[in-house]
Amino acid sequence: MHIAYPAIDFDVVIPNHDEGLFIAQALALGYKKIVFLTTDTNYVKPLTTKLVVKTAYLLKDASELSPAKKRFDYVFAVAQRKYFELKIDFIIDVESSDRKDSFHYKATSLNQVHAELVKKNDLTLVFNFSALLASPVSIKGKMSQNASLIKKYKLNYVTFSLATTPNMMRSRNILNSLELVLGL
Repeated sequence: MHIAYPAIDFDVVIPNHDEGLFIAQALALGYKKIVFLTTDTNYVKPLTTKLVVKTAYLLKDASELSPAKKRFDYVFAVAQRKYFELKIDFIIDVESSDRKDSFHYKATSLNQVHAELVKKNDLTLVFNFSALLASPVSIKGKMSQNASLIKKYKLNYVTFSLATTPNMMRSRNILNSLELVLGL
């Protein structure tokens, strides 16, 4: 059985000094918790009593892992081999790849070797809803192919909006619906 990340009740967003707007949008969408993803090691979490605010760090280099784990609630990394081998929380951009699509399969960053590393290191793969909004045709096929590997290897997965603007956020029901569309 494949496993969705347990009891996800939050969304992960990428703010640009507009945390207040994201908080308002999260409340409007029914969230009780929001996670701000940043590459700024000195990021200061906004204070609010309206909902729980957590922080996440997007690794730029593997050497940042230890300090990031101490300072942030979650650690994210892009889908590159070096990060599949680390003990981090979430892997993003699994749909992307520098390779060109083949006639028989879509080029993504998830393959059988990476799937085994995800399983071994108990990582969680993230479906990026914003990427789907930006390029629905090509990304949907890549997500479907990754969903097949997730089912085959029984990997952990979750969908986040990874919104860069508040209006790109989606409710948890919509994010979970993408997983159903992908057959998960």
